Amino acid sequence: MKSNRYLKQQSQFITQGQSEAELRQQLKAFGVDARRLSKFTQLCLLGALPLKPYITPNTAIYLASPFNSPSKFNKLFHQLMEQDLPSPLDFMANLNNATVFQLSQHFQTTGNSLFLITSQEDVDHPLQLAQLALRSDSVDQVLVGWAIESPTMEWEGSCWWLLSNIAGENALSSSAVQNSPNFSTTRHSLPENHYLHFALNGQNFDLDT
Repeated sequence: MKSNRYLKQQSQFITQGQSEAELRQQLKAFGVDARRLSKFTQLCLLGALPLKPYITPNTAIYLASPFNSPSKFNKLFHQLMEQDLPSPLDFMANLNNATVFQLSQHFQTTGNSLFLITSQEDVDHPLQLAQLALRSDSVDQVLVGWAIESPTMEWEGSCWWLLSNIAGENALSSSAVQNSPNFSTTRHSLPENHYLHFALNGQNFDLDT
């Protein structure tokens, strides 16, 4: 039996060459003190927080990335190797589940949260998990995100889709998403092989099976 999955909202934050200090200033507009957060978490929050009005308490959060925070890991590694100086706060900020914890806290959700390590080849895995969760009726909605922190000054950021079984106002099915102007990579000039390209392309939204 065929049942539709709907895209209720979509948000992204794409940037190039911004420092952690610049990102922290932008997060202040959301009332977030980001001093102890990794750059990766900051990029995720800036992409996801505009969706806060649409998040319900039971919303599940699935976040995918090839790696957590290269800058935080490098700082932690060099302090330990060169100065024999452990940094427990930096260590906690770079745990794989640190970002989804921050998202759950800011959204005040009690649904499942999960961080997935994915590559360009399996970037659709979070959608498969979202489909299973929605089919089981165990959650009202699933917030699916893809994020990447660049170790250089290349494009980085996060893209988020809020999926549901219920159409609701302004929700889009797969066919509608494919024709929606909301999905476009042209304004960010992302190359097709960029990790976030999948999430910015509406033709990749297909949960109607």
